[in-house]
Amino acid sequence: MNNPINSILIVDDEPHIRRLLTIILEKAGYTCRTAEDVTDARRTLAETPFDLILTDMDMPGGESGIDLVRYAKERYPQTAAVMVTIIDDPEKAKEVLELGIYGYIIKPFTRNMVVITVENALRHHRLELQDKLHTKLLEREVADRTRLLNEQLTFLQTLIDAIPVPIYYKDQSLVYIGCNRAYEQVVNQRRESIIGKTAAALHAPDLARALEEKDRELLQTGGVQIYEKEIVYPDGTVHTGIIHKASFTDSKGALAGLVGVRLDITELKKTEQSLRISEEKLRSIMDNLHIGVAMISPKMELLQVNRQMRRWFPQAATEIGTCCYQVFVDQDKLTSCEDCPTKMVFDLGESREAIVKLKTPEGERIFRAFASPIFDGTGNLTAVIEILEDVTEKLAVERELRQAQKLESIGQLAAGIAHEINTPVQYVGDNIRFLGDAFRDLLEINEKYTRLLKALKNEQSVTTLIQAVEEAVDVADIPFLVGEIPKTVQQSMDGINRVGTIVRAMREFSHPGSEEKNLTDINQSLKSTITVSRNEWKYVADVETDLAPDLPLISCLPGEMNQVFLNLIINAAHAIGDVTDNGSHGKGLIKLSTCIQDQWMEIRISDTGGGIPEKVQHRIFDPFFTTKKIGKGTGQGLAIARSVVVDKHQGTIRFETEAGKGTTFFIRLPLH
Repeated sequence: MNNPINSILIVDDEPHIRRLLTIILEKAGYTCRTAEDVTDARRTLAETPFDLILTDMDMPGGESGIDLVRYAKERYPQTAAVMVTIIDDPEKAKEVLELGIYGYIIKPFTRNMVVITVENALRHHRLELQDKLHTKLLEREVADRTRLLNEQLTFLQTLIDAIPVPIYYKDQSLVYIGCNRAYEQVVNQRRESIIGKTAAALHAPDLARALEEKDRELLQTGGVQIYEKEIVYPDGTVHTGIIHKASFTDSKGALAGLVGVRLDITELKKTEQSLRISEEKLRSIMDNLHIGVAMISPKMELLQVNRQMRRWFPQAATEIGTCCYQVFVDQDKLTSCEDCPTKMVFDLGESREAIVKLKTPEGERIFRAFASPIFDGTGNLTAVIEILEDVTEKLAVERELRQAQKLESIGQLAAGIAHEINTPVQYVGDNIRFLGDAFRDLLEINEKYTRLLKALKNEQSVTTLIQAVEEAVDVADIPFLVGEIPKTVQQSMDGINRVGTIVRAMREFSHPGSEEKNLTDINQSLKSTITVSRNEWKYVADVETDLAPDLPLISCLPGEMNQVFLNLIINAAHAIGDVTDNGSHGKGLIKLSTCIQDQWMEIRISDTGGGIPEKVQHRIFDPFFTTKKIGKGTGQGLAIARSVVVDKHQGTIRFETEAGKGTTFFIRLPLH
């Protein structure tokens, strides 16, 4: 036998039957246990699992084999049953077989009958078990797939419900088969009442016909359909929407229906209209400005210009998309301008400005160019707005104003300068008077010598003449004149040189400054400033200089830098005067130094005044702010200094101060 070893429980009240069946089945390769009645069989089943029960029908104890079969089918469904009985009644056998047993052996039996019946019963039972197992697995798989499908459907429905845009789908008959929550709100109906209806049940007749006409067109052509439509909502409001539709197919590829998405652009339309109106207003404002405005791309191409820009540069009106330097400077120019503020903005990402000269139909004009970056939502620099302001006349006025300020400064220093000039002039005058008196004495001696010489030549008496010469020499005091006249001449020359120095310094400050930067000796500028301002500081401070001997010439506006130095020196003198009671408690010190640091020229002007109070340090460069007494300061000096150094020379100006010890200002100018 090739059957797998199976365990069999033999239940019969006759010992020789149990023994005979055991011998037959064990020889056939089965393992067997026996029980003499139903009670014994139940106990054995509880102890050991069996593949098959062979049981007699009638047994002592009040329970039959049929009861045992019923019990086993309920408690041990994995165990098959075969009835062994002496009853040879077809009706009875049918009744027994209806219990679900797998065989019926009639006593007396043969070996083959037993083996064949048992083998068939076990095979049949195994097939049934496999079938049940397979069925259960199929049921489980179907349940799992059904659950997964339901979960997917729930997820998809949740997903489209979460989308704030109305979505719906219809079958080939244009009947709604689903939608999302947003669509429920649009038609003001629940999904359950929408499904199964057509557009005619949800919209006004004209709208429903228009929508279904587009739907049928889509079902005929397939693909995607996009169009704009005004729709009246149930609350009476009119909305503009963009409707996106697409057909879909079933699993076999046949057309199954369509899905639609309705994007409400009512507010977008209103926003577009508002933006259009705002843009028109902005364009009108920009076109009526007296400044030029241009938008420039990263490729330096003109994107947009206003009316004033077109007036200055007529070619800009027809050459949008052309590089700005070809429109504003020269149509044959191949690269951007070296100091172009717009190019600097693209390179650095920060606003920049510059003064430029450009040719217009009115001739060459001077413009202040201010360039500012435009960033998109992600922080990328996408364009630059360049503003041109014609400052030709303004600069002329500013030059006159600066000249007036210089003259005002000279005027404020005039008394001191007059005193500075008067002192050397006074002692030069005294020396000249002394030389005049000495010259008259020498002339008189010379006249007497001439007479003496003439008498000697004529051999006349000279005694009287010699006495007259000696008296004249005594009166003139020749040794004194020999010692003093050279000193007097030198003192006079020194005084004249001093006056010349003061006059030259005054000329530098009073002469109108150039519009262009010139190579300038900063050391000489500081020396001239010290000279001009001497009367402001000489009573309260001494001045020391530590000027680098190898300081190179630097490109700057010399007149305006002189004004900066003058303002700082006068401020230093005033600060020292405040703490020394204008020199009555001794003098302070003003020190000026120059040096080169990396690519910068640094000028330091320090004083031993009282320092700048901490509470006002952040305001000292503000226009019209001053800590001086009324009538002593306008608050413009440091504001002008900062404007000249930072704005006009791209330099820096800062200070370090300490209460009771003084202040040092640091000016740094770029060498190149």
